[in-house]
Amino acid sequence: MPEIKEEKQGLNFFSTIKFRMFLVFFITIGVLLLVTTSSVIVMQALEYTIDQFIEGDLLRVEKVRKLDLIVKEIASDVQTLSESRTKYSLNQNYKKIDKLLVELEDTGNNLSINGVDADIVQILLLAQKIRSETQLSFQLMASSLEIESERLPLKTQLFETSIKISSELQTTANQLVKLSHGYTQGILDDFEEDKNAVFAVKRYAMLSIIAISLIAIAIITLVQWKIVERGFSRRLEIISKSLARVPKTSEQTHIHVTGNDEIALMARRLESLLEKALQIQLMASTDELTQVANRRHFFETVEIETKRAMRSGEVATVLVLDIDFFKNINDTYGHDVGDLVLQKVSYSLKECLRTTDILARMGGEEFAIFCPETKLENGKVLAERIRQTIENLKVELFDGTRIKVTISIGVATFFPSSMDINKVLKNADSALYVAKKEGRNRVVVNNE
Repeated sequence: MPEIKEEKQGLNFFSTIKFRMFLVFFITIGVLLLVTTSSVIVMQALEYTIDQFIEGDLLRVEKVRKLDLIVKEIASDVQTLSESRTKYSLNQNYKKIDKLLVELEDTGNNLSINGVDADIVQILLLAQKIRSETQLSFQLMASSLEIESERLPLKTQLFETSIKISSELQTTANQLVKLSHGYTQGILDDFEEDKNAVFAVKRYAMLSIIAISLIAIAIITLVQWKIVERGFSRRLEIISKSLARVPKTSEQTHIHVTGNDEIALMARRLESLLEKALQIQLMASTDELTQVANRRHFFETVEIETKRAMRSGEVATVLVLDIDFFKNINDTYGHDVGDLVLQKVSYSLKECLRTTDILARMGGEEFAIFCPETKLENGKVLAERIRQTIENLKVELFDGTRIKVTISIGVATFFPSSMDINKVLKNADSALYVAKKEGRNRVVVNNE
């Protein structure tokens, strides 16, 4: 407990999980505020642009269309005026034209409020000319209608003059229509350009909002990956996997988690626990004196190998070894020397084996070796190499005395389809017994 307290006190607040969670929270809030503020600014700018468009161009277009419609009505009524044959129709048409001219002047003046427009000025001048010609034509036609038929020459002359004036009036009206049409078309073209510009601003605004949103998503995702995923989730996953496995080697007790926060502290503490678990496991499965597997671990490991051999159909070889005259060594030199001999023999045995072979001390001076995927002939070769290695082994004591050590070996084959490990060990024991009986320091094979 004191060690844990010291480690916690050594944690910097800025490296703790609490600080990082606060950091994620404030970054997320900041990004969302940035997106909201940017969106509001963009939408306000868009709204201002649209308002300007509506207040300016759209109202102007409506007035221009109204102007063009009045001009067309005037041209139509001028034609009707020239065709009038009664005082009533003549008066009605004249009044209508005069009213339209007044409305045309008002509309033109409204269009010129924000500045003088040359086309509007020209339209108004033509309107004044139409007004004058309309008055003259009206007077002539009215006079011709009032003169009695007895004064036919004068009446005819007045009528012909009114026809001439009406023709000039019609020409002026056509000029007004042409000028109004050109002016209206120009305004409509400008309006179309402005409308396209407004829609372009709208598209730009929407794209800006989308871009800002994507940037916000990217920032939040980066923060999520950097702080939450990489900082928390991934390291906790590593710790979780470490908890799920049983360490077999010292390397497997190491947890690859870096940092200086609570998770790193948890990983360091777990490493310590795994190292202790490994030590306990090794103590339970390893012979303390010789540092090879003990009898219990041998049977547990061999059981796994035999099941695998049954699936694959591969044969294996089992060796049972016994140090010759070991009791005499203990009785002559003492148990300390006997322990030294066991350690030296164990080391030499390990040097002769593959990493897949299983070596265990079965008890006293007896050892067993399980060799997976090894035929009897190869097992016999291995046993002979071991025998020669031990025969050449010289155990030197502190006083310079050298003890000669030999070993007897029994070899048997494991057939996965027809026997279990206990039967194979019994066969190898029988071969070992024969080796002892025949003089020791030899290899005997049981071919059963």
